[in-house]
This record gives sequence, C-alpha cells and structure tokens, in this order.
Amino acid sequence: MFSHLSDNEADAILAEARIVRYGDGALIFTKGDPGNSMMAVLRGQVAIGDPSPDGRHVVLTVFREGDVFGEMALLDGKQRSATATAAAECELLVVPRLSFLRFLERRPDERLRRTNEQVEDLAFLTLERRVAKLLLRLADEAGPRPKLKISQRALAELVGGSRERINKLLQQWKHAEIIATNQGSIQICDREALVDLA
Repeated sequence: MFSHLSDNEADAILAEARIVRYGDGALIFTKGDPGNSMMAVLRGQVAIGDPSPDGRHVVLTVFREGDVFGEMALLDGKQRSATATAAAECELLVVPRLSFLRFLERRPDERLRRTNEQVEDLAFLTLERRVAKLLLRLADEAGPRPKLKISQRALAELVGGSRERINKLLQQWKHAEIIATNQGSIQICDREALVDLA
C-alpha cells in the first residue's frame, strides 16, 4: 500500500498502527460502520459477508495472512460495504485513517497533491489486483471453465471500488480477451493473463 513512500514516510503513517487480536467468530466490523481504518491480516482468516434477502449471512470472500482489506477507507472514509468476522483466531494490523490524514496535512501543498495522486493511482492498481485475485478464487471454487454469476455491483463491494471502475476494468479485460461476459456472468478465457494481473 505504501510502497511508493520513503521508509520515513511509511513509518510516520504506521507509527499509530496497532495490532488487534480477535477470537474465532468475533465481529470485526459491521456493514454501515464508519470506514475509519485499513487492516492487514498478520495471522488467521477474516470472512467478509453480507446478509441475503432471506436473512441468511452469506460469506463473499475470505482474507488470509498477507491480505489487506479496507484500504479504500483511507481515501474516502465511507461506510463499510460488508461485515467482517474472524473466520479463525486472527491478528490484524490496523492503520487508522486519522493518522493517514495527519500525514497528508503535514505535507506542503505541492507534495500533498502529488501524494494524493500517487495513493489514488496505487488504489487503482490494487483494485485491479484484487479483482483478478477474486475472479481466480471464485473460478477455482466453481470448477473448470466456470461461468461466474456475480454482478459488477457485488464485485465493487467485495474489492472496495466503484461500479464504474469495475465496469471499465472488465471492459478492458474483455477487449483483451482475458474474460468474456454474457448476461451477468463472467467467464475466464485467459487464466495465465489473469494470474499475471493478480
């Protein structure tokens, strides 16, 4: 997330980060909660889910050791789009949005604009990687040459992006013949290309 920053700059942001431990099944945040932090899984697993229309809780994806989630909260601070629960005993590194904003405020105006642009670019690249990883994971669970029934809105919520950006990304991949789309389904045509993107 902060690979474009110097070590001192990254340290300034991470200085206020904290490690939080959750027991198996513990609630981390709920859909609609303020987006006030980014989290990285140091140990364990985190299930991201959403209630279905019939009231059941549907697990949308699972983050494992090394995965980062909630990073868009550092940029927009919007409400959480899903609920996060510890799928096993886990340890998370939590980076508060306030410490990130204070870091930006200490930058001169020119540096602030450049840092914002760099973070936004990085967020887009991270979005691309996240969408590729998610499609590959769903495909692995669905079997050979699957047609993935998932809406662009659901993809956007899962990876913390906007529907517009997801649509643009999928159109690019469709044009490159990496995927094919048909009536709300996505089929992976060039798995190796998608693996490279992930």
